[in-house]
Amino acid sequence: MKIKMKRGLENKVYTIMLLVICICFITFFTSKFWMYDDHSIMQSPFHTEINGLEQTILRLNKWEYNPRKELMEVSITTKHTGSDLVKPTFSFAAKEKESLIDYPVKVVYADDANIIVHIKKVPKNYRIFGLFVKEKRDQAIVENEMKAILMESSGTLDQDDDEIAYKEPKPKKLVIIGDYRKIKTNKNLKTKEPIDYQKELINREIKQVEKKLSALEEKQMPLQQKLISSIEKEIKALEIDMEYQTEEEKQESMTRITSKKEAIENAKKDQEEHQQDVEKLKEKREKLYGKLESLRPG
Repeated sequence: MKIKMKRGLENKVYTIMLLVICICFITFFTSKFWMYDDHSIMQSPFHTEINGLEQTILRLNKWEYNPRKELMEVSITTKHTGSDLVKPTFSFAAKEKESLIDYPVKVVYADDANIIVHIKKVPKNYRIFGLFVKEKRDQAIVENEMKAILMESSGTLDQDDDEIAYKEPKPKKLVIIGDYRKIKTNKNLKTKEPIDYQKELINREIKQVEKKLSALEEKQMPLQQKLISSIEKEIKALEIDMEYQTEEEKQESMTRITSKKEAIENAKKDQEEHQQDVEKLKEKREKLYGKLESLRPG
């Protein structure tokens, strides 16, 4: 009887220990989802120009993570702003802030202005990730640029050797930072065909155009019209008051009326510019829908 009680007690102890281990395990791997993190968010801003490269401005559009596949997807836009006639190319590396381990990075889609990269084998307990972007300028352009700088600084070349010795500058780099609190979880994230990425980018651009259109047609243009109507009422009120004013007061009122009429003209010019922008955006939207249609089968 004592032996059975002892074994029962031992079983309870083992069960409790197993439960404690399981709870600790679950807590460790899920803590980032439910525990409060008071560290400052280190996320690079979305939809904002990111400077730091020599020839290019970057814009971070999207950063998603699939915990099932341990896969990250980062979508960026490149804008060539430098003087090089040949656009630079880019290489990528990815590291987690705490471990500094290099993770596999692959460009899954690239066109003249967009790059989509996948970062693989990203653990579920990641915190802060860095996508390192290296800008590679055309070799011939860099060589000619360095030779010109050396000739300008030295003024002469050796009479027996027309070759200039120079030290090639290191390619410019910048880091785009992803914070787990701002990276979107997408359990459907996967590698797709290039045409699917192209469709996705076109649809995103259409949404951006429609957002600008909505802001112009529903907010800015009605606001200008409201401003014009309000100023016109103020002018009428001033004109009525002038019947009962002295000459000096009339001169002051006329000055105010002239100023308000100028404000109306400026508002009307803004309206015309907004209308021109609306027409351009509508044309852009139509072209994008046409481009999207051209990608459909058949």
